[in-house]
Amino acid sequence: MKAVRFHVHGGPEVLRYEDVNTPTINADEVLIRVRSAGVSPFDAKVRRGYYKDFYGSLPHILGWDLSGDVVAIGLDISSVKKGDPVFGYIDAHRMGGAYAEYAILKKDEVSYKPLHVSYHEAAAVAMNGLTAWQALFDTAHLEKGQTVLIHAAAGGVGHLAVQFAKWKGAHVIGTASAKNREFVLSLGADECIDYTTTPFESAVKDIDLVLDTIGGDTLKKSFSAVTPTGAVVTITDFEGIKEAARYGVKGLTVFVKPNTKQLSEIGHLMEQGKLKVQIEKVFPLQEAEKAHILCETGHGKGKIILMVP
Repeated sequence: MKAVRFHVHGGPEVLRYEDVNTPTINADEVLIRVRSAGVSPFDAKVRRGYYKDFYGSLPHILGWDLSGDVVAIGLDISSVKKGDPVFGYIDAHRMGGAYAEYAILKKDEVSYKPLHVSYHEAAAVAMNGLTAWQALFDTAHLEKGQTVLIHAAAGGVGHLAVQFAKWKGAHVIGTASAKNREFVLSLGADECIDYTTTPFESAVKDIDLVLDTIGGDTLKKSFSAVTPTGAVVTITDFEGIKEAARYGVKGLTVFVKPNTKQLSEIGHLMEQGKLKVQIEKVFPLQEAEKAHILCETGHGKGKIILMVP
């Protein structure tokens, strides 16, 4: 099969489109003919070697979120069958593999793709949708009537979090640049703060929950924006969040996990038109290098997708 691998850690230029062996499945696994694969900042960090001690020897095939069609199932699989369109998120505790014509999903990672949701949309929502869902609902326990501040509200995770929070009945405030203001408001946000002209920490106070997708100074400034009983949840800065206690607020972290039930619920929301996923740009698989260059520029709107021919 064709796949994109890297044999050394480094910049986007280390990605190689080449022939590799098609993977074989175990009893609890599903072989997917990949149609679309998501590109995320996490992919770029792995490529650069941030987790080289964790993932072991090279070469590696990147990609943890994907959609496609089932071509083979293990003996323990009953939730999907051969020929089904599916989408899923590969547990980040193992190397991904989605940048390829064929990839493996375990039975707790795969969910049926609703017919009226495209392959690109399904791949775009798998990792980011689960991240937003688990941050808001499983970790922070967002409730109707609460006020939530979502950073980078036009981004891959942020634009889904805005819609989830609004669906839950929260008052939603997003931060974004001026060019993305109308987009964020169109998602259902009640307010949008232009972070390039207005320090958000001076514009809001007594927030029940802040969802941080940026880290660094943005995370640090968020601690003063929440109520004493409020919380800040980060998906990116696991060191910085430790300072929450010094500000007298609750600091929470999220490391996204596969969850087929949640994927199914997210898929149903999309099928019903209650959740829209924004795709920033689609690249053919062989142009993964270009996709990574765009991904690392940041400040994008939505998700970058690789189309697998």
